[in-house]
Amino acid sequence: MRTQFSTELEHPREQVAVAQERVNATERRALCEIDQERTLRQKGEQALADLRTELAAVQARAQDTAVAGAEEQARLQAERDTLSRQLAEAEQALGRGQAAQEGLWAELVAALRRAERAQAGVASENGKYCTLSCKKSKLPGLRTVLANQKSGIDWTTVQFVPPLSHVRPRRARRC
Repeated sequence: MRTQFSTELEHPREQVAVAQERVNATERRALCEIDQERTLRQKGEQALADLRTELAAVQARAQDTAVAGAEEQARLQAERDTLSRQLAEAEQALGRGQAAQEGLWAELVAALRRAERAQAGVASENGKYCTLSCKKSKLPGLRTVLANQKSGIDWTTVQFVPPLSHVRPRRARRC
């Protein structure tokens, strides 16, 4: 009986040993899978941390770029405003200069007319007739001045001295 009992015990022991080996193998596989999952989780966490760091750096660069763009835009806006103001001032100065020039031309025309009338009056007071020859005159006549005004000749340096040397009095013919 002992042998029979030992034989019967041997069979369950073998089954227990096989089962124990299966359990040990399953436990080793489970621990290996857990270790692999832990390693993957750590790598994932490290990748996530790297991506967060990279995201923060990209956001900082984007913000710096936006600030630089805003500063450049503000600088260009200020420059445009300055140039607009300078243009307006220049246009006002040009308008004042043109008005002053028109006033001076009016004064010049009036002075030339007065000079022609004065020369004509001097000659007629003496009972003589006179003719003014613009070709012989060193000073342009009124029509020449008005024509040259449009041609762009600068008359600011011309001194007005009525030319009397070219006036030739003529006597009227008596019938």
